[in-house]
Amino acid sequence: MITWLEEYNKRSSTSIIKNDITHWDISKALRVSVNEISRIFDYLWKYRWQDIPPTEPNLNITTRKIHERGYRISILTKRYRSSVAYVAEWLGIHDIYCDDLIFIFDGTSKAKYPFNILIDDAPINLIDISSPKSAILFNQPWNKDFDWPVRVDSLKEAEQKVF
Repeated sequence: MITWLEEYNKRSSTSIIKNDITHWDISKALRVSVNEISRIFDYLWKYRWQDIPPTEPNLNITTRKIHERGYRISILTKRYRSSVAYVAEWLGIHDIYCDDLIFIFDGTSKAKYPFNILIDDAPINLIDISSPKSAILFNQPWNKDFDWPVRVDSLKEAEQKVF
């Protein structure tokens, strides 16, 4: 989101920061069209994917630790088809371990996919999760008002609490 905001600010002559995004639907938070949001994401993954930072320091170490404890790590992400190669390359450059990399191109709920625990920052991806599956909300400014029982500020924190 930080790199997206840098690009948005450059194009719009604004100075929005991550904490200003208080709604998951960016179009509502910034009054920007869904098409423009998509164009910026598309541009970032095509031309600036190397500028996108990991969500936390040592993410590669944390994913390896979880894997070494016997857990299967699946990255389940909603993306445009044009970004697939760049996302895979980004994960490789940052040495982020995963057993599966699953791209969702349509509106299928993440709840339909096989997993035990989903960690996500989008409340819309958690609401359909039911037992025996569970979900952890990754804290972000856009989900602070969403009531969810288990929250973390990092994958490292989730690893310490759950795994």
